[in-house]
Formats: sequence, C-alpha cells, structure tokens
Amino acid sequence: MKILHIQVLPKLSGVQKISLEILKSLPSEYDKYILFSDSLDCGDRDECIHQFTNAGVKVLFSKNLKREINIKDFKAILEIYKLCKKERFDIVHTHSTKPGIIGRIAATLAHVPLVLHTVHGLAFHDYLKFPKWHFYWACEMFASLFCDKIILVNKYYSKYFRWCKNKVLTIYNGINFQSLPYTYPKPIKSDCKIQALYVGRLDFPKNPICLLEAASIVCKKYPDVRFILVGDGEYYKQCKAYIIDHKLNANVMLEGWQTNIAQYYYNSDIFVSTSIYEAFGLTFIEAGFYELPIVTTNVEGIPEVVENSVTGLLCNPNNATGIANNIIRLIEDPELRKRMGMAGRKRCLKLFNVENMVNQYLQLYSK
Repeated sequence: MKILHIQVLPKLSGVQKISLEILKSLPSEYDKYILFSDSLDCGDRDECIHQFTNAGVKVLFSKNLKREINIKDFKAILEIYKLCKKERFDIVHTHSTKPGIIGRIAATLAHVPLVLHTVHGLAFHDYLKFPKWHFYWACEMFASLFCDKIILVNKYYSKYFRWCKNKVLTIYNGINFQSLPYTYPKPIKSDCKIQALYVGRLDFPKNPICLLEAASIVCKKYPDVRFILVGDGEYYKQCKAYIIDHKLNANVMLEGWQTNIAQYYYNSDIFVSTSIYEAFGLTFIEAGFYELPIVTTNVEGIPEVVENSVTGLLCNPNNATGIANNIIRLIEDPELRKRMGMAGRKRCLKLFNVENMVNQYLQLYSK
C-alpha cells in the first residue's frame, strides 16, 4: 500500500505533527511518502525532515507548491499529477487549504484510488471580507468535488459542507502523550507567583496584541505575575514594541520559536490563548495534559476542545478585559485552577489521544 501525504511547509507545527503521528503509526505494509514545498524559510526544517525520515517516511519536495496563490499553482498541479502517475500511489491525503486544493485535483486526475483531505482550518473565516471570502469559499467547494472523503477536525465546520455531507466526517486531532515528559503535579503556587503561558504563532489569527492588553490589565493588579509567550511570526516585532511601550519588560517574556516546550508547560500555572478563529488547537491538548487550566476564546472548534467552566474559561474574541478577568479569577482561586487542570488532563487523555485519531484514519485507509 503506497500512501502520500501533502503539506506545505517542512516545519513541525501542528498540522505537520498530525501527519507525522499518522504516518509513523501505520503498519509495515505501507510505503510512506510526504511532499513539502521546497521552501527554505523554516526554522526547524532539518528537524522536521529528520523526524519524518526516522519514521520511515520518504520526504519529497515540490518546486512549484507554495503557500501563496500564484501562477505556479498550475505547474504544481501538473507536477503532483506526474508524481502520482509515476509512483502509482494508492492513497493521497492532503492537509490544509492550499495543498488540499492543488493536491486533490492532481490526485483525482491521476486516478489515485483513494483521495482524502483534512480541513485543519478554513481560508474563508469571519474576518475575511467580500470578495475574498466568496473566492476562497468557491475554491474549497470546487476542490471538494475531487476527493472521496473530507475530514474535519471539529464539528463546527460541518455547516459549510452540507451539500456534500455524505463525504464529510469529523476526526479530532490527537497527541502521543507517551512522547511528552511528565512528572507529578507541583505544589500550587501563591497568588503573586503565577506564570501564564502562551504557545503558538504570533500572527493575525492568534491576536497576540489582545493577549498583551490582557496581560497589562492583570499586571496592574498583580505586579509579580509573569506571562511567557513561546513562538514567532509576523507580529513578533509588534509584540516586542508593545511590551516596551507599556513597560511590561519585567512581566512578559518573548521566548521565540522553541522545539522543546515541555519545560514551559510544566513551569506554568495557566494557559492563555486569544485566537479570533481556531479550528482545533493542539496546544490546548498539551496544556491539558500538563494540568493547566485554560483561558481562551469561544470561537470555531475551541469549545469542542476546551469545555467552558470545566477545563477552562471562555469569552468572546477581541475581549482583552474578559481574558484578563478570567486570568484574575484563576489567580485568586487556587482550588479552581487545580480542579480545572485535573479535569483538562482527564478529558485530553480520553478524547484526544493519538490512538483514537490514528485508528479512525486507518479505517478510512483500509476501505
């Protein structure tokens, strides 16, 4: 059985980790490949290639597959079509919008027996205006004609695919918890020593300036609270400037891109995210595993991962005051932090483990 996954960037972010977990869990009879763009603009490119190679996956690169829409998209379709014809893949599994559109069309035209696509996020989100929203929606709906199954990582997105509901199913993302270092919970800290953690890209969807606004509110009441931001992105310089302008240098630390983040989870007390749209969020599972109560927003797939008032506290997006108030509530109630953290770990281990995810994908592959 010959299988090809198609991604864009050779980088170990959330979407790529899902492919890695699926591919390395496949039985030995599978001949495994993954196709990336040949982009060099990735901080952990070598580590990404190393991880897939160690999992027995042959790593391929496309000269024409790019993240941005451009004239090379037609060349990318032809390139992937020729690859599918040459290698005679039994399964092609695409991920995310751009490779999903190009890869599905190419694989179907090449008569690949099974073509699957996982929707890890939609390009036509609530913050995109006409005509871009309708253009991206039309592209996604058109590409839906060129596959056998569409896998959603949340149930929220199903409303956009009602016309092809027979193709659609939901498979929640999962993590291999055995790969995460874990020790027994630390003693609960006093109010003034709390550390709040954010892990993810510093970009528009994650709304990091809102997080810093919330941090500014919290630190006025609790000057010893620390906020740790792990990640990079196009908003990194803006975040740095905000920290300096609002005199938050002693309270907010920008750690940049990190490959070993377990230490950050373990040393923190609250996990915070201010996304304005989010399909799923693997970092919520990681935070839950480390028994961190979560403060985040009530958007898209997040409420399916973070159960409001049980494993975390949710509020509307773009609401720095709401985020700050929820953080303060957890700072002032150590028992609530502990209770939500324990509930979050239990929920993640039950619903979002890698075995559940892989078994569901294996059932699709075997058909």
